[in-house]
Amino acid sequence: MARKCIAPLSASQAAPWHPSCVAEVMAGAILVVDDDVALADSLREPLASEDVQIESAVDAPSACVLLDGRTFCGLVLDLVLDDSSGFEVLRHLKKQGITIPTIVVTQKLPSYVREMLAEEQVKLVFPKPVEARLLGAVVLGLCGIAN
Repeated sequence: MARKCIAPLSASQAAPWHPSCVAEVMAGAILVVDDDVALADSLREPLASEDVQIESAVDAPSACVLLDGRTFCGLVLDLVLDDSSGFEVLRHLKKQGITIPTIVVTQKLPSYVREMLAEEQVKLVFPKPVEARLLGAVVLGLCGIAN
């Protein structure tokens, strides 16, 4: 079975690095999962100067395929998708043993959803609409990329 790469949340945090993972993780790629492609597009400009690649998916099945085929240093995830749910992506991560710093962006966040997110690897929740430069800066921080 292939070893899963784990990106550090900060330079001081210990992470199980494997030499074959370092170049791919350090290259900096963010996965944005949102049925509104404008979110991924809005992050391209603030992250371009840091050579961070943006991959995007509009539904959970597409996101899971991307997550299985590549290592990302961060995930920006909408919970409410057209034909699927962001929770499907979170369950997939857990099932596959993939650890990735995750930021949720959503319009509504009832208290029971907050409790569910606390059990997952979600680091932050941003209400929509979110300002792209602020979100970009936070994503860079979670990926350990100085901006």
